[in-house]
Amino acid sequence: MGISQDSIHQEALRILDELESISFKDCYPLSKDFSELPSCPGIYAVKYRDSGIVYVGKSGHVRNRFKGGHKVLNWALLDRVPPEDIRIAVVLLSYPWTRLSLQLERIILQVRRPSHNDRIAQED
Repeated sequence: MGISQDSIHQEALRILDELESISFKDCYPLSKDFSELPSCPGIYAVKYRDSGIVYVGKSGHVRNRFKGGHKVLNWALLDRVPPEDIRIAVVLLSYPWTRLSLQLERIILQVRRPSHNDRIAQED
């Protein structure tokens, strides 16, 4: 039996609520190797201290997603945001939500419309 579209939508809203409720000080700071980030599947949000969530994404291995570089960090440089004013919030995904991460991310993006997701889409 599959998961209903309504259940997927509700889970996406729950994840978004959790991402938004993680205080800036409780998010993961930027680091050279991102060793503090989890090495498992999750939905993540990049937050600026003064602007809140500016980017939302999904990854099967959150640490590697940032360790290998991320376009949103380039945008932060262009925005002249000091590294200490950038943090990453993560909500881990369990099975079966990992399989549905693309759908969850899509719903979150439609609801939240983070500014840097739009910039990156325009750049691609």
